[in-house]
Amino acid sequence: AAPAPATATQRRQSLAARPTDRKRRLQAEDANNNNNNDDGPTPRIQQRLTLAGGLVHTAPVEDEGPAYCPLVRKTVASCPLPAKEKPKPKEKPKAKNKVLVTPRVLVKQEPKEQDEDDETEDDEDEEPQPSTSKAVVRKRSSSAGETKEPHKSNSIEVGRRLLLWVIHPVQVEEFFGKFWEKNACHVKRKKPQYFSELISFKMIDEMLIRHNLEFTTNIDVTSYTGGKRVTLNPEGRAMPPSVWGYYGDGCSIRILNPSTYLAGLRQVCSMMQEYFHCLVGANVYLTPPNSQGFAPHYDDIEAFVLQVEGKKRWRLYMPPKSSDVLARVSSGNYDQDQLGVPILEEVLEAGDVLYFPRGTVHQALTENSQHSLHITLSVYQQQSYANLLEQLMPMVLKKAAKENHSVRKGLPLTTFQELGLAHSSSKAPSRERIVMEIRRMVEKYLIPSESEIDAAVDQLAKKFQHEALPPTILPDEMVRTVFGSRSRTDAKGQCVKDYELTDATSVRLLRANVLRLVDDEGSLRVFFYVDNALEYCKYEPNFMEIEASEAAAVKMLIKAYPLYLKVGQLPLRTADRRVDVATALWERGLLMTEQPFK
Repeated sequence: AAPAPATATQRRQSLAARPTDRKRRLQAEDANNNNNNDDGPTPRIQQRLTLAGGLVHTAPVEDEGPAYCPLVRKTVASCPLPAKEKPKPKEKPKAKNKVLVTPRVLVKQEPKEQDEDDETEDDEDEEPQPSTSKAVVRKRSSSAGETKEPHKSNSIEVGRRLLLWVIHPVQVEEFFGKFWEKNACHVKRKKPQYFSELISFKMIDEMLIRHNLEFTTNIDVTSYTGGKRVTLNPEGRAMPPSVWGYYGDGCSIRILNPSTYLAGLRQVCSMMQEYFHCLVGANVYLTPPNSQGFAPHYDDIEAFVLQVEGKKRWRLYMPPKSSDVLARVSSGNYDQDQLGVPILEEVLEAGDVLYFPRGTVHQALTENSQHSLHITLSVYQQQSYANLLEQLMPMVLKKAAKENHSVRKGLPLTTFQELGLAHSSSKAPSRERIVMEIRRMVEKYLIPSESEIDAAVDQLAKKFQHEALPPTILPDEMVRTVFGSRSRTDAKGQCVKDYELTDATSVRLLRANVLRLVDDEGSLRVFFYVDNALEYCKYEPNFMEIEASEAAAVKMLIKAYPLYLKVGQLPLRTADRRVDVATALWERGLLMTEQPFK
């Protein structure tokens, strides 16, 4: 039976979707809905370099060496282990006497366990070779994280390591110098299993069975044929037979919040958000062979496309207008004849990565013989100078009006007769005097102070605390945080806690960005993301109000990270107060003790 058209209920906005998709959800559902022609026909792009700072065609980066995944803690690609020494006949009897084994066993035959934060860039670029050298064994053992303690790692550096794993062999410094907000970056790996542990067809099927995912809220069914994008979402729960039926009919399946249900993908996002200091969202796209699910468009995010299965042909185009470079808002759909020649056309195979900046017009389609499964990681949405200035300038104006009599004075009576569109061509001296006075006021009163800039940045950081995913608590952290605490009752039925902080207890923040101290609405508040839901902004922002005398202790914890400090070092007057503040933060999941508390 033909799928029914989408209803108003199906078109409702979903808080489960990440912001990029909530903005694009209603665009071009039952028609092409090209809303990019408001100012007349858009000129075709005839050249690849038409805009200042525009995209250029870049050659794919070949990745032939191994890379270690900080997430799954084992090698992603096969890595030659040190060659085994042939056992000597004379040593065979000694094995029965439990003689100590050779140091070579430090390099185990099983996948290496390592801290996300322990590898060096030199190790990642180095091609391991068979060796029996003890020095080489010790070096690899150290690089695998066997001598370091995960609970002492820096979450920002951990996020950087994960980004490095995603874009390997491109180094982070090279990436930000050559590609970030400038050009597309395509990494060809020839390692089809590189991202296979993040998502698979089987994982999607199990996710649909185990969880109550709904069409429109969590799942979109789309198609793009004859130049028209159509959304075909039915009502209700997305059960596997219905989803796979649409897929079998040639429709693309988009999962809007897969990190809610997939722990591995959620850990990728929660770790990378520490490095980027903003929400890292994820969508999953499953496309059958010889199909396209979406019309050409651009988004307002920096996109990392992780090809997991199959192949997909990507075409990137310059945005038709210079104002769309590093776009702040996603576009509508473009007609093919508006786009001209692509600046990049590449086929992504399993294991490949494609990055492109916000504002890059793109489209992707599968070919006859291959389906496609890919993840799009989205970062840096609404994280520009413009967003900061939107927070800053109202503060500056409010303060200027409060403190300066001249700003509060009334406009000249003739302002409406001197200024405005109808009077814009006038050269009257009276007009010039008003214009000059306004410019003088801006230059004199609307220059922000450092404290106002700090306050505006705090507001952006507060927004991040609301949007961020909650942290993934690792086993090494579980025994040092409230998340591993278990209370019991004694013989009298009284509750007994299994932890107690003292002045001698060493503590630090759980993550570098786990909290933000903000002067908000006249109160000092500590905003935090530990209690956030897995769905986007499901709850109101979480915060706790503190006394002014306690702010110095919070500042010290922020500045000390990633180092531990003793509770007795907190700048509070009494031991009881220091312990109370530290315990309150620990019980909210914001602090971690250096030693397991049990």
